Amino acid sequence: MAIRAIVISIALLLGLGTFIPLATEYAEAGAVKTKRYKNKKKKKRYWRGVKKYSKRWWQLYRAQERRKRQVAQRRRALRLRQMRLAKARQVAEERRAAVAAGKTQPKETAAVLPSGAPAPKNWSVGSADSNELKFNVAGNSGSNVGSASISVVGAATGDSSSRFNNKTVGGIPTTALRRDVINTMIKENGWVVNDYQKQVGDDTVYVVVAQSQGRDGRVHSRLFYFTEAGGRVYSVATNSATDSAERLAEESEKVIQSLRGGTRRTQQAAVRD
Repeated sequence: MAIRAIVISIALLLGLGTFIPLATEYAEAGAVKTKRYKNKKKKKRYWRGVKKYSKRWWQLYRAQERRKRQVAQRRRALRLRQMRLAKARQVAEERRAAVAAGKTQPKETAAVLPSGAPAPKNWSVGSADSNELKFNVAGNSGSNVGSASISVVGAATGDSSSRFNNKTVGGIPTTALRRDVINTMIKENGWVVNDYQKQVGDDTVYVVVAQSQGRDGRVHSRLFYFTEAGGRVYSVATNSATDSAERLAEESEKVIQSLRGGTRRTQQAAVRD
């Protein structure tokens, strides 16, 4: 019995010796385990695949800022031309209203182009809307021989001196301009005959030649000139009988030169194949 009691006592002591350390480890008095975090390296910031603030990054950043300034300048210039168009339309409307009210006698006055220069002497302001300035064109006898219109197609989005300039006008593809003319002709039961690049002075303009049937049953000549001036793309369109088409073409080229800011010698057309 004594031996059995001794064995049981030793077993109890061994059990307590194992249990107490385990209990102490998970008790409040035990050591507190801290979570270890791996040191993560800072990720490098890249823009357009270039490390930020590197030499190449600053080159791209300055180029982006230059483009922003150019766009802002073109928008301001476009707004100025729109204000001039609106003023010209307002003057024409006030003059017609005064004539209709009998306050003044109708008289021929020189029409003004969006550039501020006077229009050809036989051009008089016709109807106008928010995006287009229209003119009536008189012949030598004073009778109406056709019409002309000047409108802004949109802001130029590219450099006119680009080597791709033969396919664009101020960044707008010539295919898109031709497509707009085709849509216009479809609405007016007309058709497009040809398109080509033409040298007017020192500048190249895009010309679309079309035809339509007038109310008198005769075929009318339609010319659409597209040119870039002052950060925007202009359209100068004429509608006349075929015998007056050449004269209106010459006057339209003078208008284009005025829009571009100077009078230059007109050269012969270079027809595109």
